[in-house]
Amino acid sequence: MKAKKIVLLIGLVAIAVITAGTVIGVNLSSQKQKDPWTAKVFSLTEADNTTVVSMKIGDKLNLTLPDYGDGGYVWGIVHNDENIVFITEQFTWGSSGMLGDFGKDTWVFTAIHTGSSTIELCCQRPFGEQDICQTFTVIVNVQ
Repeated sequence: MKAKKIVLLIGLVAIAVITAGTVIGVNLSSQKQKDPWTAKVFSLTEADNTTVVSMKIGDKLNLTLPDYGDGGYVWGIVHNDENIVFITEQFTWGSSGMLGDFGKDTWVFTAIHTGSSTIELCCQRPFGEQDICQTFTVIVNVQ
């Protein structure tokens, strides 16, 4: 009889320990999802032209557009309020090395203050007639 009580007591303690561990684990995972300091990354391509993006301070916006360098065309930022979203990085990548394949251009913007900024890029030749190949616009609202 005494052995049955000990086994029952050990079983109850084990159930209590498992339950407490589960509750602690659930609380830790829910706090991780609610962490306000986790920055989000928004990725846009040419298909996202004329869209509106809502961001928070610290969030990043990756903008990737095709590089039309084979005709002498280069992308340039025509308009952006750098007090709202600041360009932190720019690079070219993804070229296969084939003739005419210049890969993609990527700009990384970081939201640094609340407000609204229109990011406008223009792909044109910087020489001669300066004809425009393509434009890209996105409105960024930082809360």
